[in-house]
Amino acid sequence: MAPAGGPPDAERIGVAVRTVIAQSTRAETKPGGRWRARVGTAVAAATALAALSGVGTAHADEPDDEPADEPSPLIVGGEPADQSYPFVGSLQREYEGDPYQHACGAALVEERWMVTAAHCVVTNAEGADYEVRDPDAFHVRLDSNDNTEGGTLLTLDDIKVHPDYVYYPDHDEGQDIALVKLDSAVDIAPAELERRVPYPGTEVRQVGWGHISNDNISDPTKQPDQLQQLDTSLLWPKREECQVNDSGNDAWGARYGDLCVDNPEDTRGACYGDSGSPLLRKVHGSWRVVGVASRTISLTCGESPTVYTSIGAHDRWIDRVIH
Repeated sequence: MAPAGGPPDAERIGVAVRTVIAQSTRAETKPGGRWRARVGTAVAAATALAALSGVGTAHADEPDDEPADEPSPLIVGGEPADQSYPFVGSLQREYEGDPYQHACGAALVEERWMVTAAHCVVTNAEGADYEVRDPDAFHVRLDSNDNTEGGTLLTLDDIKVHPDYVYYPDHDEGQDIALVKLDSAVDIAPAELERRVPYPGTEVRQVGWGHISNDNISDPTKQPDQLQQLDTSLLWPKREECQVNDSGNDAWGARYGDLCVDNPEDTRGACYGDSGSPLLRKVHGSWRVVGVASRTISLTCGESPTVYTSIGAHDRWIDRVIH
């Protein structure tokens, strides 16, 4: 999932997408018959995060258009959420005059703090020269599976990006995580953080409002209003399909501190708009946040695993910021 969705910085995205397209070929069938949708979505690997949230079909189509904004994941091959996730939020900012357009996902982890992907809250400057966006540019809708109504709508007070995060138009170096502070406390129970890095094979659930097919992925208004979910599992991040695309390019592969999430049937996974959305694991009947959607390796949502930033690998930084 190249950096996840939201309104455009089109020039940078266009360059990133063209670069990845030039370097990539259509995916082959992976051993074991599996494979991301970029924090899902994944369009163009860095931008190519093609699957971070979940809704897919038998075989994902190639994207018709270049994305108009930063890559973001979706859930292709998933299904509408079968329960409420009060702590899951839609991070929204202005797009074509609508100040409430869904851009990324986020998860409430403390009374006033939510975790999301760094690329969701910074400008597109290259390398370490990015700028953190004005908190006033965002809204967050919590406690509703519909990102257009219900629940609680809030604004942001502050944004903290991991100090080691950098962005390049032609590859990702990881540490794609940020914390956003709400302008007021909410009467919603935060999700518990997964303090350890789970083992490969651990069953997890992707959730998000990203695209549910590879059609119209350049248009964020085509994303679903209803939250989607997809059950899958973790892969060993050093596996080939978690490291390189089908042409051997490792630009968007898993790094230190990342998780690799399987794409069932080689067609299901995150996509544009899923970036920043939480990866969940159920422990003793409650959901824990295991990671946040970052990117996919393949050009097409659902055709490769999704890379999530691990919460367990960054929990000390999270604690320092929040406390």
